[in-house]
Amino acid sequence: MSADLLLQGLRTGLTPFFGLPLCIDPRPATGVVLGAPCDAGVINRPGARLGPWAMRAAAMGMGSHPMPGRLREARPALGPAAAQGWLDGGNIPTLPFSLAEALETVQATVGAWAMTGCRTLMLGGDHALTLGALRALARQHGPLGLLHLDAHPDAADGAAWGTDIHHGTWLRQALEEGLVDPTRVVQAGLRAPRFDDDELAFLQAAGVRMWTPGDLRDPQLAPRLEEDLAAVGRGPAYLSLDLDALDPVLVPAVAEPVPGGLSLEEALRLIHAARQWPEPWVGADLMELAPTLEGAEASARIAVHLALHLLV
Repeated sequence: MSADLLLQGLRTGLTPFFGLPLCIDPRPATGVVLGAPCDAGVINRPGARLGPWAMRAAAMGMGSHPMPGRLREARPALGPAAAQGWLDGGNIPTLPFSLAEALETVQATVGAWAMTGCRTLMLGGDHALTLGALRALARQHGPLGLLHLDAHPDAADGAAWGTDIHHGTWLRQALEEGLVDPTRVVQAGLRAPRFDDDELAFLQAAGVRMWTPGDLRDPQLAPRLEEDLAAVGRGPAYLSLDLDALDPVLVPAVAEPVPGGLSLEEALRLIHAARQWPEPWVGADLMELAPTLEGAEASARIAVHLALHLLV
């Protein structure tokens, strides 16, 4: 297979996500779904480069109208298809062996679509690629708010692995580059064991709000959580979801599963909080689905269910 044909295959992916119109040339729309088939930044359990194909396959035949949360109300909140006005832009043509190249390609592709007024939803791929999307969108909008659902803080300095960038360092770099406003960053679902406390100290010093699953479930902290989530949306914002934020009983096919994660309902509640922001988020992603691992089909179905609730 020639390199040109390989890139065409990487770019077009499989069937369009939720049957959305397939368009690989930037044009005005509500938003665009972009696959990011690269896992060069994964430390353990690779396979996320195949995530976009797995999510497209899982979305085949799935309706685009989410079920209302409550049907026993007098008039349930029925509405248009969640994916109305969205396009599938195929896969970002990243090469598999260079994370630096992948970040540049993600930045260029997300930036091109954003310049048309599109919001972008990226399907990963490993979480390091979020840095490329943030670079593109911060160039257009300035420092972003960030709602980050993850088991891990992703703010390591990279020294332990001998590299400045992998899927556990992207948030530190985003903060250091001024891509996100730390007073408008909320992390939810954190629970992974740590090698040391440097990441947490760095984030606390920056002003980032961190929430463990236990914190999220404490009713006494509910008013503070509401305030923190509202602060994210006081300006252009990004929503990033590492699928390991959810409990591995639900989503086992991820690079770094950690017991004790969020339920589907808890994850949806956090996603739905973004609907209260004055303006819709400008970019979002679902990262780290590794369909080569056990439980891939069930994990992909959870992923696309979450994605449907993002396409509002």
